[in-house]
Amino acid sequence: MASHLNRVAFTYDRTRYHPPEVSGRIATAFTAPVEKLFRDPLFLEIGAGTGRIAVPIIARGYRYMALDANPAMLEVLRQKVAGVSRKVRLLEADAREIPLETSSLHAVIAVHFWHMLDDWQRVLAECLRVLRPGGLLLEGWDQTEGESEDWKIQQRWRDILAGLGYPLSRGRHRARLAEVEQGLLRHGLEPKTRGVVEWVELRSPRMSLEAIAERIYSFTWEVPEEVFRLSVAELANWVSQAYADPDLEYPIAWKFMLRTSRAL
Repeated sequence: MASHLNRVAFTYDRTRYHPPEVSGRIATAFTAPVEKLFRDPLFLEIGAGTGRIAVPIIARGYRYMALDANPAMLEVLRQKVAGVSRKVRLLEADAREIPLETSSLHAVIAVHFWHMLDDWQRVLAECLRVLRPGGLLLEGWDQTEGESEDWKIQQRWRDILAGLGYPLSRGRHRARLAEVEQGLLRHGLEPKTRGVVEWVELRSPRMSLEAIAERIYSFTWEVPEEVFRLSVAELANWVSQAYADPDLEYPIAWKFMLRTSRAL
């Protein structure tokens, strides 16, 4: 997994983003409930990546720790926050062993993270360990509304892989969110989920193809290279035939979801 992220860190940063007004709404959703509870709160984000969640919060002057196991991702983030690093600490570390003291944080943020590892229970326990009593675990994710051309292209790729003898497993992200929610309940927490903001993204078939070809999505990472190369070539051929203009943009409806749990 790390090798893929090393290779595509800058591409990931370019393609996985929120529009400025959406970023602002998301930043407010993360910070407002913490600000109500604590003065000068300290945030930790696990799996911070290149900072699409971190940067808007850091820009507001909050104390922030960004943890990621991938140095290439953190290097992109480091360049972004170079001018405000006084209140920022970047941690190249494994979220299964967070290098921070017990009960030392006011909030822990996890966005599109849980599906990336199997032993998520260990990470959840670490998040709850480093949170002070009354602190907040804040989980976020982008959620598409309805089927888009992007989804159809991904489904076509799955069919191509099946034809090559490789069944692609999808839906891990949503399934894992449900598992984590049950884990939170077992810890005695009361998670609450709400939609924060909705927006529409314009994306072309060529951009959808490139996102798969560059292995941006986690569901592409485990496909063997030989099978992957053949499947992408076949998908590219299909896109060129199915779309008269592969650069013509189509809308994707998104919603950002936030799940909040208060530590005991």
